[in-house]
Amino acid sequence: MRTGILKVMALTFLIVAIGTGGARGVRANQLNAPMPVIEFQAGDTLRELAAQYLQDPDLWPVVLTLNGILSPAQVVPGVQLRMPVEQVRAADVALTASLDAIQKANAEGAQIFAPVEIDSAINNREQAGLQRAVGEWEDVVALSDIATGFAQEALAISVAQRDRSAEAVVSDVQGSVEGRSPAEPTWSGRTLNDVLVEFERMRTLSNSTTQITFRDLSRLRLNANSNATIQRMRSDPLTGGEVTKVSLVNGDFYALLNQLSDNTSFEIDVPGVKTTTDSTDFWIKNDQKGARFVNYDGPDLAIQQGKNTIMVGANEGVVLSGGDAKRADVLGAVDLTRPAAEAIAYAGQVDLAWAVVQDAKGYWLEVARDPGFNQMQVSEWAIPEAGFKARDLAPGDYHWRVAAIDLLGLPGSWSHPRVFTMRIDETPPFLTVLSPATDSLVTSSQVEFLGVTEADAILNLNGERLEPGADGSFAATLTLEPGENQIRVDAQDPAGNRTTRAISVVYRPVEQVSITFSDQIPRSGQALATRTEQISVWGFSTAAPGADMVVIGSEAETVRSRIGPDGGFRFSVPVNEEPSTYRVEILSPTGAVEGRAAFSALQDRTPPDLDLDLPPPQATGEPELRLEGDAGDAVRLMLNDAPLAMQDGRFLIDAELEPGQNVFELVAEDAVGNLRVLRLETLLDVDPPQIINVDLGRPNGANGPIELKVEATDASGLRQAASYVLRIGDVEREGFLRCNAAQNICSASLPAEPGELELVELIIEDYAGNAAYE
Repeated sequence: MRTGILKVMALTFLIVAIGTGGARGVRANQLNAPMPVIEFQAGDTLRELAAQYLQDPDLWPVVLTLNGILSPAQVVPGVQLRMPVEQVRAADVALTASLDAIQKANAEGAQIFAPVEIDSAINNREQAGLQRAVGEWEDVVALSDIATGFAQEALAISVAQRDRSAEAVVSDVQGSVEGRSPAEPTWSGRTLNDVLVEFERMRTLSNSTTQITFRDLSRLRLNANSNATIQRMRSDPLTGGEVTKVSLVNGDFYALLNQLSDNTSFEIDVPGVKTTTDSTDFWIKNDQKGARFVNYDGPDLAIQQGKNTIMVGANEGVVLSGGDAKRADVLGAVDLTRPAAEAIAYAGQVDLAWAVVQDAKGYWLEVARDPGFNQMQVSEWAIPEAGFKARDLAPGDYHWRVAAIDLLGLPGSWSHPRVFTMRIDETPPFLTVLSPATDSLVTSSQVEFLGVTEADAILNLNGERLEPGADGSFAATLTLEPGENQIRVDAQDPAGNRTTRAISVVYRPVEQVSITFSDQIPRSGQALATRTEQISVWGFSTAAPGADMVVIGSEAETVRSRIGPDGGFRFSVPVNEEPSTYRVEILSPTGAVEGRAAFSALQDRTPPDLDLDLPPPQATGEPELRLEGDAGDAVRLMLNDAPLAMQDGRFLIDAELEPGQNVFELVAEDAVGNLRVLRLETLLDVDPPQIINVDLGRPNGANGPIELKVEATDASGLRQAASYVLRIGDVEREGFLRCNAAQNICSASLPAEPGELELVELIIEDYAGNAAYE
């Protein structure tokens, strides 16, 4: 048989050599290809460049090492960086090819028939992945090619051995696992890849688990303190049918079967109970309290106890104790909370947490090295709390899941698995203090503390937490005490490694002098103001006569002056419509700043607002006119050159009127002399309208309509309506005349009505409220 296998292997390697020789040549050219050089630009980050050119942002440390750069802080705009574009592409192609070969071999049963070869393939590929993380591209390609070769060897062996007599292997061992074949008088240890035969007994001790994989890749996970016997393993080469029977003496196991067909069957015996199923996902436990069954799949799980048969449906559980059977729906899936998906943990341990499930008395946790949970690392049953600290984990990727256990002891549905990565990191984070320099002497009570560290580091500055920016930079303003000040900053990376920097800064304050700007300088709000393009600023200081005064605007020196003999100073600076901020510094003979002051200044050419609450009437009969309103930022207000009082910009005026037309000029002036003028006019009318003529009659004859026409004048104008009373014969009629102020005519027309006409009363009013009677 082995000779046949070697022939298949030799043929396979020959085909691979022919088919992949060209690809290896291409990869060799890629590994030796020149690396493009890019220039680091403002706004770039190492992660973004690694993602853009290498399709992997986590390769930024490799770029630093390749270019001989010790710290990301050294990568500034203008730095030239070589990028291993073709080398990374060659490495990734080789890794992908090895993964495809491993998956093809596993699909043909390599885990059972060629465990050593497929394990070698997997180990070499994992080593290739580690070399990729440090930029050893040639090693990545070489190890990937070795992994591909082992996988192809495993594929050849599996194809040749599909019909071997061994039906199951031990595919995972954690802790102490023992077996006893029919030919063995006592129990002995079982290790990975041991072949199991019919009537083989298997048992796990405390804190131990094992997995048995059958030829069709069906799996049984035997949990801690469990004992089971493989009673039957048969296959029909003609039909491909499989018959498997397992007896569970005590303990529990979790089964994941390949899709069962009409030619395959799987039976589980528990003392006093026989179970058959088409389900591919179920759990069984047997102890002194009875037997428990949970079915997670759509097809039913059939439990036969004596003459009674119980069908267990999807997500349903049954507890058999004595002659009683309790049926219950199992609990739903658990929500995992911490760590987040794809998280990275360090130091070999990780805190796992999940949401509390109502009615759960405990939880079942599994942590494995693979997404199929074949390589179990942690299996904990009945965890009382919604959390667990997994310890002593080797570097690598881990998958974990949790199921809630109800009050009957039945585990519910598995949570959606999550993956985390365990890393070993013993390198302290880089930490650079850019400012201030150690042992520096400063004359200001505050200093800007600047630096850079790793982006995910935790910073503490003098015992207080300091949050770095996304790029790892940090800044803080520190207040100093006179004398020596010790500044200590600590950076701790997620792995717990710590770097500390300590510097000393001496604060020596200089004598402070005062600077006072004259209150005679016009102001607009808080800013000094002028109508011109330059403002003259003057004031007084307690500095020594002749001391230098520097005026700084927009971080540049604008003007330099000196303190006068009496302590006074004067200078001019440019201004515009937007406020400009200036800083004034008085310097000692040594150049130290003895005093500081700041001011803002602007050019104000906008007149103040001048708004009346109500406009004055065109005409009035009152001898006084009230004017009330808002003068904005005006500092002076005058009515016909007479000053008026204001409060918070508001004014109230009672102006006396003279008979006839009155004209007023209201003037508001702001601090810099901008004027706003408002011209007001109103008529004081104390005389009633003058009635010039009254005409009452029937102009169209004795039987025609009655017409009343009145001619009148008034200085303020006639109101639109005038009331009248007429006597027609013995009847009085009341009404209103319509007045045309432009023509000084008021008229009314009445229907024809017989009788003598007599004007009893006529009242005409003007807009000042004066009335004339007729």
